[in-house]
Amino acid sequence: MSNATTSPIGLAVYKGDWEGSQWTITGNPKREMTIREFESAYDFEEFVKNKINCEGIEFDSESCQFFAYANDKERAIKFLEEIEQHFKKVRDLID
Repeated sequence: MSNATTSPIGLAVYKGDWEGSQWTITGNPKREMTIREFESAYDFEEFVKNKINCEGIEFDSESCQFFAYANDKERAIKFLEEIEQHFKKVRDLID
């Protein structure tokens, strides 16, 4: 597996080394970066689905870890950047 990027939010983008693998966005969001505590990865996934453009993204979270998939590296990284930007706006509003 190769790591393409890591986010201070607690998520990272990886590409599996097996045939047919997609780009994976996974991890556990850090409360200090998201400003709120999510009960589970399912709750974080639902939040993301309601706030972020999820076109071209598939989800398969487990209760303890967020998982989303994209067909290409650019889309996976853009999706992660959109999540980061959303939470940066939230933190900026509080400061």
